[in-house]
Amino acid sequence: MRLEVLTISAVAVFGLGTSVAAHPGLMLRNRSTSTSSVASDTAFSYTQVTSDRYATPIASPVKYQSAFAPPYAKAKTLLPSGITYTTYSLNPSATSDGRYGQSAYAALWAGYSYLHTVPFTTTALPTPVATSELVFPPALPFETSSASMKFDKDFVWGVAGSAWQIEGALQQEGRGPGGLDIFGNQKIPALAGQNDSAVTDMNYYLYKQDIARLAAMGVPYYSFSISWSRIVPFGNANTPINQQGLDHYDDVINTCLQYGIKPIVTLVHADTPPSVDYDNATSSTADYLYYAKQVMTRYADRVPYWVTFNEINTGINLQYDTYQANTNLLLVHSAIYRWYKQTLKGTGKVTVKFANNLAVPRDPANKDDVAAALRYQDFILGVWGNPLFLGKQYPSSVLNTAVNLTALTPQQIDSIKGSVDFWAFDPYVSQLASAPDDGLASCINNSSHTLFPYCANLTQNGIQQNGWQFGQKSNDYAYIAPQYVRQQLGYVWKTFQPAGGIMITEFGFNPFKDAEKTLPEQRYDLERTLYFQAFLTETLKAMYLDGVKVIGALAWSFVDNNEFRSYENQYGLQTVNRTSGKFERHYKRSFFDLVDFFHNHIA
Repeated sequence: MRLEVLTISAVAVFGLGTSVAAHPGLMLRNRSTSTSSVASDTAFSYTQVTSDRYATPIASPVKYQSAFAPPYAKAKTLLPSGITYTTYSLNPSATSDGRYGQSAYAALWAGYSYLHTVPFTTTALPTPVATSELVFPPALPFETSSASMKFDKDFVWGVAGSAWQIEGALQQEGRGPGGLDIFGNQKIPALAGQNDSAVTDMNYYLYKQDIARLAAMGVPYYSFSISWSRIVPFGNANTPINQQGLDHYDDVINTCLQYGIKPIVTLVHADTPPSVDYDNATSSTADYLYYAKQVMTRYADRVPYWVTFNEINTGINLQYDTYQANTNLLLVHSAIYRWYKQTLKGTGKVTVKFANNLAVPRDPANKDDVAAALRYQDFILGVWGNPLFLGKQYPSSVLNTAVNLTALTPQQIDSIKGSVDFWAFDPYVSQLASAPDDGLASCINNSSHTLFPYCANLTQNGIQQNGWQFGQKSNDYAYIAPQYVRQQLGYVWKTFQPAGGIMITEFGFNPFKDAEKTLPEQRYDLERTLYFQAFLTETLKAMYLDGVKVIGALAWSFVDNNEFRSYENQYGLQTVNRTSGKFERHYKRSFFDLVDFFHNHIA
C-alpha cells in the first residue's frame, strides 16, 4: 500500500496544541483515501494542554508528641568532666600556645592546600522561595501498574546529602582535617588534580536557604551527616571540642524543625579524622564514643533517626587496612547503640548503613555463577548482617578465605546482635556476576588472583546473557534497571529478616554528561525521573506482591555535589551555579516528579 505525504495547515489532527513552527504538521494517508474523508466542518480551536500546578510546602513547624531523649540540660551529666570547649581560627602564623592551642590547630592543616577559597564566611538568611520556582513541569502521560498500591502514612521519605560533599568551608570555624580532605590537596601531587571540597555547594553558610527550599517542595525528611572533625578538630578522645561546630549543627536541626522537616542524622559519612585508627579496637572505640556522645547528648531530643556509619561495608574501607577492622567497627557501632538506648534512654531509631549493588548471576542456571554471586553477597553484606540481624557468625566463605578476619567470639556476637533497629542500605543498581574464567577454586586459594577475595567476575557493562544491556547507563556506574529492585529488596528480606523493616537510605541516577548540558537541559532531567518512578514502583511491588517491609526511601541527592572528587557525576535534584559566586540553586523536574509520586502513593 503506497503512502503519500500531505502538508496540512495546522496540527489539529494531532491534537497536540503546539505551533506549526514547532511541529512540521505532516500527515500520512493512503493514496486511495480521498481528501474529503479527513475534512471537518468544525473549525480547529486550541486548548490548554498544560495548567499551572504548584508544589505544596510542608506544614511547619515540626511538633513531636514527645522528645526522643532528655534535653541537653539534663543529659550533659552523662559526659565526662573536664572537657575543653573552645573555638579555633586557622592562622598559619600562630605561635606555640600549648598542645591543643591555636598553633597546634594550625599545624593540623600544615599539609593541606587547596585551589579554591570560600567567597563568603557568614550564614545567609533564608529568603522565601519565589512562587515561579515552584511551578510543576509539563505532566508526563505515564500510567503505572502500582496506582492502587500505597505507602503507609508513616513512610519515611525525603532527600539526603552528606557534610563533605555539600558543606565546603573545610578550613572555616574550627573544623579539623577529615579523611576525605586529601582529594584536591595541592601538597599531594597525585591528588592535586582532583576536585576538592573547600567550596563545593557552600551549604555550611547556605543551609538555612537549602532547608527553606526543601520545605517549599514539601519534603518531610532531610538526611544529612555531621562532620566529626568539625566537632572534634583533633579527632581523638579527650581533645578539645569545637563550640562553633556544636552551635552550627544545633541550628541546622532547629532550622529543619522550624520549617517542618524531620532530621535524619549520620554520624560518619566516610570522613573520619585521619588521626583515628579503626584497626586499633581500643583507641577507635574511645575516639568514636567521645565524638558520638557529644553529638547525641545535645541533639537526640530532636532527632528521630540516627545512622552510626554510612556504607560501612564499602566506603569506610578507605580508612582501614584489614578485614579485622570489620569486627572493631561492629563493636563500635553496638557500643554507641547500647549507650543511646540504655544510658541516654533514647527512644529514636538507630541503624548502620550499607552499600549494596546486588550480585545477580549472569546465568542463573550456572551453579558456578550462582555461587560467585552468593559469595560476593557474603563479603559485602553477610559480614555485617549475620551478627547484627541474625546473631550468627561471619559467613564461612569469608572466614575460610585468607583475609585476616578472626571469627567472632560468643561474647562479641551477644554484644553485636540486635544493636540495630532497621535495615538501611543504598541499592543504586544491581550487577551481573559470574565465576572466574579459571574457576572459583583457583581464585579462593590464591590471594594474588585479580578477583580475590570476592572471586566474582562483576560485569560492569551490564550486558545480559541474551546480549541486551540490562538498563540505561548513567554517567558513571548506575543504571536504570528496575527489573532488579524487587530482587535486591527480596534478598535482604529473606536472608537477614530485619524485623524493623528496610529503609532505602539512598537511591539516585546521574545522567550521561549532565554537567555539559545547558541549565534548561539539566533541569529537564527526564532520565532521573524515569529512574525514581521505576525504582519506587518496583519497591511498591516488593511490598505488596512479595511481602517485604519497606519503611522509607531517601533520594540522593538533594543538590548536585562533590561525588568524591568529581562534579561531573550529578545526582542532584537541584543544580548549583558555582561560577556566579552566589551558588544559586534551581529545582530539576525530577524533584517535582519525586514529590508527586509520593503524594500519589501515600495512604
